[in-house]
Amino acid sequence: MKTSSLIIAVILSAALLVAFVGCASEDAPQAPQNADAPAAVDVLPPEDSADEGKTTVIPQPAPTEPEAAAEGTVLIIYGDGVETQTDWTLEDLQALEEGYREITYSTTRNWPTYAHMTGHGVSLRYLLEQAGVLDSAWTFVFTATDGYRMNIARQQIYETRYAYAEHSAGGSSGSGEAEPIIAWEWGDNDDAFLEDIRPLFGQRGPQDVNTAASVKNLCRIEVLTWDIGAWEAPGASVPSGSAVTAGTKVELTHPFMDNTGLYYTLDGSDPDYDSALYNLSTTYFQPQLIVPITIDKDVTIKAFAGGLGKADSEVITFTYTVS
Repeated sequence: MKTSSLIIAVILSAALLVAFVGCASEDAPQAPQNADAPAAVDVLPPEDSADEGKTTVIPQPAPTEPEAAAEGTVLIIYGDGVETQTDWTLEDLQALEEGYREITYSTTRNWPTYAHMTGHGVSLRYLLEQAGVLDSAWTFVFTATDGYRMNIARQQIYETRYAYAEHSAGGSSGSGEAEPIIAWEWGDNDDAFLEDIRPLFGQRGPQDVNTAASVKNLCRIEVLTWDIGAWEAPGASVPSGSAVTAGTKVELTHPFMDNTGLYYTLDGSDPDYDSALYNLSTTYFQPQLIVPITIDKDVTIKAFAGGLGKADSEVITFTYTVS
């Protein structure tokens, strides 16, 4: 039995080495791996993505190449936001015992689906500290071996994020803090198996889409002093300040509706990630879940756009009176 286990471990290690070759070699062709979610990217999504045939273009910095990495490197951390480039083997990551974490995350995809994923790996914050990240670093570009890129704003790494023990379309409860990690073992629910490395993020609220940032076959983290900026604020189909008839329907709008969550309140309070979510699904998969707000009385709508990829927008206010 011990011999069989050793053989399995060797096979898995070999498979991981093959998966990570793209980190050190630009010539090795890689199959698309990041079909989990349409994200703030500037490339056509993989063929097996639910977003097939759609291109989302969001301004982001031109990628730069790191210095050549040593054989066996699985992750490169580089850019003008670090003291110097650092190259990490799987063994290097696993040796960071002080930063080791085992976390079960709740996940939400924006079609929408709700699930859990367990990851074993190193705290992303701890790893970045070991890599010499500067205080002036503002944008982190996660790149996979298949070319998929995901921008993350600094505050989205260091802000408080959560995992929900009970998590479904019917509601979520039992929240606990869940910091981001770089996982080398991961799987659905409570299972975690030795796989390619990937980042895993908690949620700001139960509807917060966090799968787009879980870049499969993570290869590089480019750390930049360039400020990624914030999402544009939502708009509304009926101008604020309008006198409307009872039953008027107001649609919230956004240039990147499928990349952000539009959170809103109707009682005049400022919305947060626990507030109502306007776009429960994408515009191309289940658009019937995006329901306009019906105005039956004088109302103040406050809304913001949020989600991984950029900082949250400002809160914007729309007021309506019923004539």
